[in-house]
Amino acid sequence: MKAVPITVYLPDTRGVEISRYGMGNRKIGMGVFTYSRPAGAENTCPGATIECEAICYAKRIAGPVVEVYARNMGSDVPPIPDECQVLRIHVSGDFDSIEYIDNWISRLLERPDVTCWAYTRSWRVPELLPNLEALRNLPNVQLFASMDPSCQDVPPAGWRRAWIYRDFDSAVKGDWPIEVRLADIVVNMNLEKESLFRNMATVHEEPSTPAYVCPEETGGKQNCLQCGYCFEGKKHDVVFIEHLGAK
Repeated sequence: MKAVPITVYLPDTRGVEISRYGMGNRKIGMGVFTYSRPAGAENTCPGATIECEAICYAKRIAGPVVEVYARNMGSDVPPIPDECQVLRIHVSGDFDSIEYIDNWISRLLERPDVTCWAYTRSWRVPELLPNLEALRNLPNVQLFASMDPSCQDVPPAGWRRAWIYRDFDSAVKGDWPIEVRLADIVVNMNLEKESLFRNMATVHEEPSTPAYVCPEETGGKQNCLQCGYCFEGKKHDVVFIEHLGAK
């Protein structure tokens, strides 16, 4: 069936302030607030790896939303909207400077009632790591170290990690070491079940770490807001299946 394009008519914005925050989508839940930046633009992703550059879904995001992302290129962070209760930082983009990270710390200290989570590869940048540790240690923040097979270093102890699973064929061929180790998850799990915990050894031969395959991506949960594992939990890793399209 041939796809039928959808025409969207934007409202007249004269005299209307457009928030630099966004609202959620089908994946994370419409009640979640978001704050994003263009992926990779002017090095907004300083900890990017070869792998994440190759499969970045955020680079495929197009349309008016990109204009909103572009407004967030500076290091300043606007006040978190009063009605926000759950916040996902960086559907697109990453932490790129000490000042930017510290501004997030200040905003989240102002709003201890806001539950926030994010995934970052900027932990790989030595000068940013101490400030990211300060952000991660806030009681209302869950910050994951994004990982993939091309990443040769590991985050400090105590960090939760977010892994990317590509496809089973690549795993069988041995192209992606982490997927070889995750093969038992994919082969044995029942996609209809919500309990998908398995022991997962990392590419660095560390002790096995419990990991949870994202249930939104396997059909176990409707969205992140319904699940809550990443922002309500305090430990264990998460595994994401590669995005085939922007969500």
